[in-house]
Amino acid sequence: MPLSARGLLPVLALVLPSVALADAVMVTRAMTASTIMEAFVEEDAILVELEIGDREVAGFPSLVEAATSAKEFPVPIPPGSEVSFLADGTRLRGSIERTERRKKVERDEVSGEPLPTATAEEGLFVVLRYPLRRQPRTLVFSPPSKDGYAVADIGFVVYHRGVAVNDFRYLAASERLQLDWDDPFYSRFERRTLKRQFDSPMNIFLYVEPFEVRKEFVVRPLDLARFTELDVQPHEPIPADRRDALLAQIAAFLATRAPVTIDGAQPEPILDRIHFLKRGLRMTRVVTSDEPVDGTSAIVGAIFVYPVDGLPKDVRLDWDLFDERINSVPGSATDEAGPMPSFLVPDDSQLHWVNYLKGSTQPGELEVRAPKSHPSIPIGFSIGLICALGLWLLAWRRRSWMLGHAAVAIAVVAWLVPTPSVDIPVPSKVRAPSGEEATPTIHALLYNVYRSLDFRDEEVVFDRLAQSLSGDVLERVYLEMRKGLRLENQGGARVRVREVDLLEVVASDTPEAGTLRYRTKWNATGSVGHWGHTHMRTNQYDAQITLARIGGQWKIADIEILQEQRVVAAL
Repeated sequence: MPLSARGLLPVLALVLPSVALADAVMVTRAMTASTIMEAFVEEDAILVELEIGDREVAGFPSLVEAATSAKEFPVPIPPGSEVSFLADGTRLRGSIERTERRKKVERDEVSGEPLPTATAEEGLFVVLRYPLRRQPRTLVFSPPSKDGYAVADIGFVVYHRGVAVNDFRYLAASERLQLDWDDPFYSRFERRTLKRQFDSPMNIFLYVEPFEVRKEFVVRPLDLARFTELDVQPHEPIPADRRDALLAQIAAFLATRAPVTIDGAQPEPILDRIHFLKRGLRMTRVVTSDEPVDGTSAIVGAIFVYPVDGLPKDVRLDWDLFDERINSVPGSATDEAGPMPSFLVPDDSQLHWVNYLKGSTQPGELEVRAPKSHPSIPIGFSIGLICALGLWLLAWRRRSWMLGHAAVAIAVVAWLVPTPSVDIPVPSKVRAPSGEEATPTIHALLYNVYRSLDFRDEEVVFDRLAQSLSGDVLERVYLEMRKGLRLENQGGARVRVREVDLLEVVASDTPEAGTLRYRTKWNATGSVGHWGHTHMRTNQYDAQITLARIGGQWKIADIEILQEQRVVAAL
């Protein structure tokens, strides 16, 4: 029976993991502070957006008074205002550009990015502008304070020419910012706890999986331009019609760098994909063709693949891109046990993975047994019952109480002592297998279908699928599944389904003779590792699954998804 459009393909596609970072992310809850400050440092001015919560208004008396009493804007910021900025030691004077009362913006608790909803708390929104006569080397940000400590609860973030200098943090005291006007990517606060999560211009990652090793670069083209000739300029957009040529040039250069040795051999890398990336605390995704890409903030991800037989024993990567600015490169080697992070430096520039995994790491395959349509009778009980019955008949003939007691004792022992069972077949025309009896068959078939895509060789994948799917639907399911198990917003990253957990199997009316149908609920957990992250997701499915015996084997003949829902997303 052919699969419907809502068949097996959505099962495989919808189990795809959502993007969730596996990196350690420091959560300070600064983005939930009563007052939020976002500062934008540009060539000619500093623009400050203040969102002052009603609970914090008392901490900004002169600023609030000037903002709320103004008849028109802009108006000068009062001297001695609670928020101050020093440029190379000189206090800046500025103006209040506009103000309004509104509900506060709700922000993501990790990244601080605005969410589409607003909080119930209202506040005063104030925009400040501080003109710059020249480009300062340092800026000092100072909150309302007493005895050197902030008297207001302020969460803040600073952008230098569009590049985030820090993630959301608390502005608890005066903070000094060193500005790099040539390349704002390298602007830094003196306090190291104020650095952003992803502050390295180059990153390298190894993924070791059955049948392949992946080498993944996450790099900034503007930094690569110091090693090879690239047409990338700071603060200038990279037009969409030039991006493919630039990516091809970067891929050709990276293919020769950071060589990988696998079990003593140094194979040639195969380019799997290369994209411009947008990277955040929660998400790394591929930039679409209609999104702008700036030469300063542009990030490129490149993945190279090394096919291997099974799982290697030893993998080494030697990093060879260091200069005066790149002297420490974050990296990690990841296998099914998780990532092993490290920092590569000129004196220790090798990323080394050794196979310490215990047990088999090859893609598993479960034995598919026929649905159990027969009761089980313990062998010992059966023999004991027969012996007890014979002894009881002998006792009745001989009128022997002793033999009668012995018969009863044998029957009790046979009942209590566990022994192996024998199955007594019952024709399906008499009684179809129950949901409980068909559970092992359905679980094995679903598991084997999911795990068939673990193999890299398409011929092997096809052969493995043929063991679980009807030939009528095999080709279409195979082709669509290859597409469905790739994350399009991640440039085609392949998902590997790790677990299939059946929750409920209930027998339904069979649609055709020789088939069995079951209403089935299960959880499927998938994972994918790329761009330095491991993403996992568990989805729950409710479906009608039809089984049939084809060529002497039980296979999936049809499947119709009735409902699916996301159960859990984990880091």
